Amino acid sequence: MLRMHSYVLGLALLALTVVVALTVAGVIPAQRSSVLGALLAGDSTTALSAPTPTVTPINRPISFDGLRPGQTEAFGLREGLVIVQALYDGTVEPFSASLMSLDDPNADPIVPVSIIPPLSREGGASAQITSAGRYAVNVELAEGEWVVTIAQPGDAGGAG
Repeated sequence: MLRMHSYVLGLALLALTVVVALTVAGVIPAQRSSVLGALLAGDSTTALSAPTPTVTPINRPISFDGLRPGQTEAFGLREGLVIVQALYDGTVEPFSASLMSLDDPNADPIVPVSIIPPLSREGGASAQITSAGRYAVNVELAEGEWVVTIAQPGDAGGAG
């Protein structure tokens, strides 16, 4: 059994040596492997951590729409007040959505908005954003058309 482990380890080291040699020789472009390219360039920070995508904070109100529960694409928010408004065209099922921090997966949802048809077709809420970063709207309940709009005071054409 020990012989087999030694054999497998030897093959893995041989394969790695061949890949590094071919990359240094220019046969395999270093860009194909960002980790290998970073190691060859001597950049250990790139080799050990994946880049975090940046999202520019919104500078005008943005809207998302859908028919069912789900999560929107990421958008940036700066520190300060955020206003969330929702319109819902569901017939019986309630609508429920909230903002989620994508930078802190353990953070509690913020700015919950609930709509219960047929009593109401629109709802809204506001909250203080204490940490600028990447956010998304998480729609937990929906069985019909919905539109959610996010704005921050000072946005071009927004609230304030």
